[in-house]
Amino acid sequence: MRLKLRQAPIYIYNNTLRTGLITLALTAIILSSCEKNTQDPPVTINNLKGIFVVCEGSYGHANGDISFYDSKTRQVTKNLYYTVNGVEPGDVVQAFEIADTLGFILVNNSQKLTVVNMKTFKVVRTIYGFSYPRSIVRADQNTLYISNGNGISGNYIYSISLHTLSKSDSLPVPTGPEKLICLNSKVYAAIPGGWNNDGRSVIEIDPASFSITNTFDVASVPVDIVADKNNNIWAYCKGVADYSNYPEVTYSGAGISKIELSSKTVTTIPITNMSSPGINNLAVSADGSVIYFLNDALYSMPVNSTSLPASKLVDQQFYGVDVDPQTGDIVCLDAVNSKAVVFNTSGVKQLDFETATFPSSALFSY
Repeated sequence: MRLKLRQAPIYIYNNTLRTGLITLALTAIILSSCEKNTQDPPVTINNLKGIFVVCEGSYGHANGDISFYDSKTRQVTKNLYYTVNGVEPGDVVQAFEIADTLGFILVNNSQKLTVVNMKTFKVVRTIYGFSYPRSIVRADQNTLYISNGNGISGNYIYSISLHTLSKSDSLPVPTGPEKLICLNSKVYAAIPGGWNNDGRSVIEIDPASFSITNTFDVASVPVDIVADKNNNIWAYCKGVADYSNYPEVTYSGAGISKIELSSKTVTTIPITNMSSPGINNLAVSADGSVIYFLNDALYSMPVNSTSLPASKLVDQQFYGVDVDPQTGDIVCLDAVNSKAVVFNTSGVKQLDFETATFPSSALFSY
């Protein structure tokens, strides 16, 4: 299920008059916007600190959104984008990234990147020109990268200028690039092969030259990557799906691969029984010492592990997982019931809250 002329940065709002205008505009939005969910509290410039949940919605229905949990007031806005802008963000809300005062919402089937003001969540600009956008990350102070491509066509990493809010360059990459992360001034991309499901690599991109500088061979179909405290990269590889006995689906070649960048070596812990993997299946603890991953349940293992854990941390299936960097809590996304469920590091439930349809990942702003 499931965007050179240089100009003054338009994302900096440091003018007193402009700040006043933004506040007035926000007041008008709150008074006049039609709320999709009547339980959503008013959005103000003071409450956009907390947990943002990316909710894909159902394919073809444009019913996804960004849900917001205010950590101080414990209020939830299930449809934050709709509440502020009066329209849906689009079909299949894929990913979300924050850069300074701007938020970037990647919408897969609508093939666009929508830019919002993080004080108001009001739309600033929409960038088009994508075919199959999947992940977004801040590559450096001035640039965002977007992975794009279904494995058949349009396989690129696109560079987005934070100064002009437009596409600035494109880099051809192997088929079906997915998750992007930034580590030590380099960007890493998982390459699962798109619809072909035949990829098994993670590539390293140097933003200084916008070129591929290393390729690491991992297990089959890597869809998610994270970095640990030792600056090693972990790749969640879901394996090649076999649908011949559908609805029973089996996966071959699955595993969790660790890339040791210092030695440029890769070791893989095989996963022999894979169960309905999603896209955001991997997370790292706040201190980088523990890896959390999804399969038939939520599991945890220290970064020095050489085998999979024998016991489950939480005996429940989820569609996505992320870690709150402030509290260390594990935020699991329940797509079946449209909920975010928060656990502590011992697997004890702390709270849950409703989200828009099909939550898949979380992002944190404090």
